[in-house]
Amino acid sequence: MIGCPNCRAIQPDDAVNTDELSWCPVCDTEFRIDVFPALYLKPEHQAPGDSIINDGIHHGQAECFCHPGKRAVAPCSSCGRMLCSLCQVGVHGQSLCMSCLESGKEKKKISFLENRRTLYDNIALLLSLLPVLVIFPTLITAPVAIYVCLRYWRTPLSVIPRTRIRFVAAFLFSMGQIVIWFLFISERVNLL
Repeated sequence: MIGCPNCRAIQPDDAVNTDELSWCPVCDTEFRIDVFPALYLKPEHQAPGDSIINDGIHHGQAECFCHPGKRAVAPCSSCGRMLCSLCQVGVHGQSLCMSCLESGKEKKKISFLENRRTLYDNIALLLSLLPVLVIFPTLITAPVAIYVCLRYWRTPLSVIPRTRIRFVAAFLFSMGQIVIWFLFISERVNLL
């Protein structure tokens, strides 16, 4: 899947490696498409770190960006560098080089790489338990804890499997606080 350099429209496969100029069917830009055969190879059909043989059999094969002399089996989906089977990392159907994998993780550019996860069940439990020490903030934190429990009930809890017991405990404890406040306020109103 090669895109036009002008409009990025996907070009037909019959325009690739023809040694002639092609026209983009969308924007009529004239250009030539020459790609290494490694663009179309599947990495699982290659032996790890195959060397390029210069006897004419592998004429036009690309070298690995990191390992000169090793045959490239796939381009990096992010930067386009040609990679041998030793360098190519397959993640979610994409081939990535190690530098793109690291920079994608650090800069959070690759959405499927998860660096951390907010544990909303812990937040809900802390919202319901910590203010009990001072009592009055429970008027605010108990409803907020119930909101967090209900709002984030279906979000993934952690990379490591966990149960939703913290959500249940926070919800029950917060409901208990609200009931106690309701009884306390209604008793004070009856006394007046």
